[in-house]
Amino acid sequence: MPTTTTRAETTTPSGTQVATTPPPAPPEMNSMRDFYRILETYDMRIRPNDQGPGVHVLMQMYVESIASISEISMDYVITFYFRMWWNDPRFRFTPTQPNQTAQLHVAARSLVWTPDVYFLNEKDAGYRASSAFTSLLWVWPNGDILSSQKKTLKNSCPMDFRMYPFDAQFCKIQLGPYGMTTDDLVIEWKEPAVETNPGIELPEYVIDGWTWTSCGGNYSIGEFGCNQATFKLVRSVGYYITQTYVPSALIVALSWLTFWISPLQAPARVALGITTVLTSTTLTSATRSSIPRFSYIRAIDIWMLVCTIYVFTALVEFAAAHHFSRRKQESQISNQMYKNKDAFQTNGILKVHPFQNEKDVVTDGKDKKKENQDVEEDFDEDVAQAMAESDERGQMIAAKIDLMSKIFFPATFILFNIIYWAVYMGSYEGKV
Repeated sequence: MPTTTTRAETTTPSGTQVATTPPPAPPEMNSMRDFYRILETYDMRIRPNDQGPGVHVLMQMYVESIASISEISMDYVITFYFRMWWNDPRFRFTPTQPNQTAQLHVAARSLVWTPDVYFLNEKDAGYRASSAFTSLLWVWPNGDILSSQKKTLKNSCPMDFRMYPFDAQFCKIQLGPYGMTTDDLVIEWKEPAVETNPGIELPEYVIDGWTWTSCGGNYSIGEFGCNQATFKLVRSVGYYITQTYVPSALIVALSWLTFWISPLQAPARVALGITTVLTSTTLTSATRSSIPRFSYIRAIDIWMLVCTIYVFTALVEFAAAHHFSRRKQESQISNQMYKNKDAFQTNGILKVHPFQNEKDVVTDGKDKKKENQDVEEDFDEDVAQAMAESDERGQMIAAKIDLMSKIFFPATFILFNIIYWAVYMGSYEGKV
């Protein structure tokens, strides 16, 4: 179809009329072959409006899935569709059909100028798509371009575990141009900036909304644009209640059973006390194995530390009660020794008489013999009375220790639970 060129005249400030040639009309597109002819003279190394203002690029994301959230390495894997809109006047054409667009083949994408956008907090992008056809490029008659790509990335996500497991983590996606300053490329979010698949479910977290903002900044080589999207992850605490809090509380209650066992039953109380201490220590180690090693105290550390103290203190209580209850046995042995003191020699502890032979006994008279017998009988009675009083005091002290422990340990542990759950559940943003 022949084309005609019209000439127009413009008047300069001096009044002189100058003939100018208006830009040619956009070519008609009857088929994609007509559009690909544009690429024959198209230079993808030059940005649109290279002599004018920077290219204005709008961005949007559709999140398909989020998985593999790791507290150890502080990262996550996200799969999303990344969309960008911009205008390139060089691709303008005259449509021959209503709502006509040019949908380029994926092989032609490398022939078109696209913004040099990269992801700032990306750790790994070595995930290969199952198909090579995971991108599209559409062009409208006015030169507007839509670019969409499916991406799977592993991004870093710094986390704070002070409230663990009642915590909420904020993970970001930061993206911006690598080699173009704001003089050549201006990026903004297109509302809504982030759309999500309603079927996303995480085993340990709940996604509690998205926010987006700009994060551009000035550097020594120029000012660069940056867009940031942040999603909030609230941890589900139900798993930790059933796997950590309830078992540890039962272990503490199990350690209190020793208060109802006689202090003289040392093997039973020692076995129960040692078992609860070791089990509590094992649970504490298990709670720290799934997260990095930090020096600060977490919410679950406070709980496990208090539980360990209660279990250990119950074992110490047995030692004290057993110490006083043993006085009865010691008194029985000592009483037996006093009754047979004539069978011992002076040893620095008991003052007793040496063994005597009937042939070597020197009789001092009936009065002296009777006097010695009276002294020995008085001595035995005093020792027996003192030991009996000591037995009663020891048994009473041991019984009081056990009785006070039966009240003190459960009462203080219940009080600790009220304070602990009121503080942390009051600031918890999720659901049990």
